[in-house]
Amino acid sequence: MAGDDKHLSDFDLDSFDIDVDLDNPFADEIKAGKTRPEPPRRAAAAAPPPPPPVSEIERPEPRRRSSKDFNPDMDALLLTAQSAMIIEGMKNYTQGNFSSATLSIYMEALRGVSLYTKILDRNPNNYNKLKELIDADIDCKEVEAIAFNMYKKMHGIDPDSYQEKLAAFEKFELLFREAVNKASVSNSMRLLKKYLLMSGSLDEVKVRNCFTSGSADFASDVQNFIQHIKLAHEMVKKGKCEISKGLKGRDINIFIIKTSYLLYFYYTLSGNAEMAEYYGRVHNNYKKYFVIRD
Repeated sequence: MAGDDKHLSDFDLDSFDIDVDLDNPFADEIKAGKTRPEPPRRAAAAAPPPPPPVSEIERPEPRRRSSKDFNPDMDALLLTAQSAMIIEGMKNYTQGNFSSATLSIYMEALRGVSLYTKILDRNPNNYNKLKELIDADIDCKEVEAIAFNMYKKMHGIDPDSYQEKLAAFEKFELLFREAVNKASVSNSMRLLKKYLLMSGSLDEVKVRNCFTSGSADFASDVQNFIQHIKLAHEMVKKGKCEISKGLKGRDINIFIIKTSYLLYFYYTLSGNAEMAEYYGRVHNNYKKYFVIRD
């Protein structure tokens, strides 16, 4: 058995010398107990510097557009679009129509005439470049003719210089500002009818209910009445308060009488004695006298 053990030991793998492994190029080093050399490493790239804080980053300041950013082509598009609204506004004006339905028309007409004024004011050369377009467009040509005829009626001559043409469009602009005011008061008259009885007197029960319930619509309407009774009073002082033809301002007087009483009642409910007294005084003055200035 001993011989058998000795014979088996001949097959002990630990006793065999490891020959060179042709598939392993580092076999010799492994056999000699040498460590495998580390492959050369590439130098690490330098780390980029940290980004600056957001607050330190320089950004270009946002720039608002100025009149220099506009050019004749842009002005031409706007003029042709607005001129039709100016013509429609003039038709309503000559008819004496300042109903609430005309408010949006007059507002667009005012924007259009303001555009003509701005073009002349900021750069007369641009207006000169647009003259060919104005002469070729029937609406633009009519708008210019209306403005220049108004100037001629006032001064007896056609506007020639840019300053005279500018004055003509400024007068045209003023005409539409007055039209917007009248149509705006008419719109406030329409709102007022919600709080009146069939007889035309104030529906105090409805106003009281709206006040106690905290109605948002009622609060908005009250602010509208405060704004427009002041506007109506200014129109009466200037003597240009005829909203409906033939009434010579009677309609605006009635508006002030009824609106001032509503506001008097509103401020009485809210406990503001000072404002209630003020609108009560306005109501009595306009109720006793037909206030008008020719």
